[in-house]
Amino acid sequence: MLSGTVRAQDPTAYVQGYTDIRRFLFQFRDGITRQLEQQPVRSYKAAGSIIAYANNANDLIVVEDGVKSKLGDMTGTSYELNQTFLYYRRDQMLGVFQKGENKPLTYFIRDYKVSDSLLAFRDQVADILRVYKDGTIRELEITLAGRLNEYRTGENTVAYVNNTGFLKAYYQDQLWDLDNVAPESFEPGGNLVAFVDGFYQYLKVFYYGRLLVLEKLKPQSYQVGFETVAYVADDNSFKVFNRGKLLKIESFIPDFYLVRDRSVLFFLNNRLELISDGKRFELDEFMPTRYTMSDDHVAWMDANGRLMLFSEGKTQLVSQEAITAFSLNGAVLKYDLSDGTSRIWYRGKVYGNR
Repeated sequence: MLSGTVRAQDPTAYVQGYTDIRRFLFQFRDGITRQLEQQPVRSYKAAGSIIAYANNANDLIVVEDGVKSKLGDMTGTSYELNQTFLYYRRDQMLGVFQKGENKPLTYFIRDYKVSDSLLAFRDQVADILRVYKDGTIRELEITLAGRLNEYRTGENTVAYVNNTGFLKAYYQDQLWDLDNVAPESFEPGGNLVAFVDGFYQYLKVFYYGRLLVLEKLKPQSYQVGFETVAYVADDNSFKVFNRGKLLKIESFIPDFYLVRDRSVLFFLNNRLELISDGKRFELDEFMPTRYTMSDDHVAWMDANGRLMLFSEGKTQLVSQEAITAFSLNGAVLKYDLSDGTSRIWYRGKVYGNR
């Protein structure tokens, strides 16, 4: 079996940004706060170990490992973050910033799709599918006749159907032929690609370089994460494939399920439950309408309007205050209050300007 990419980011590297009542921006990292701006900011975002924001002068600023870099005027520019890098679009130019390097990908972007560690894109000049990962751009498919069909990105994979109907995957800097018949559906994830083949309707998974058959009858639905596939089988049973093992969770269809990373959140029999790294946990007896997941952590508002967090195998009450919004970056939970201020919950402590 090939060695795979493992999620190994230091939990203390995760950051959050928050503003005080003056809209001055602060960075929170591992219990330490740092003021980034002494004037109001126009917008900001945080993911992984990166914070990006538009300052008062409308410049795009990125803070990575404590170092500030200016990426130019924000006019005509949109920006987003994943767990690994910042990517931005300025008119028809698409660029990325990672580890101190600002890299243009194309000046004539047609479309792109992004995951936690890579970005796949095509430009308008030629029908070439390219992928950016770890500072390098690689061409995956050049279509000279016909057209490339659908492509999708997973955490460290890209899957696509080429113009001849072959299903292919990019994984560990290699291209793999998965099937010579176009699939009925496919979803790339972390270290795997799941798909329903176009001939037998089997549910298959490409996992660490091997093709496995999970079901010989077409599933009713499926979702993928990092080394994880959750699905509702033809017989209504709910199953989870995790780290090479197939588990039957229930004999009934859940009312709801969602896969993030190695975790599966689902609601069944009036219980909100989580499968995390193969273990099962009961979180609540209520299906929340406000919830979020990040790196196997879950935050939600319970039936009484309290902010709850599941982290490291246990559920904790975070706040009973009136909360307007909340977000997770790893185990770092930020929540906004009705007075315009924000708080950070991290390892049982609350941080922020009061």
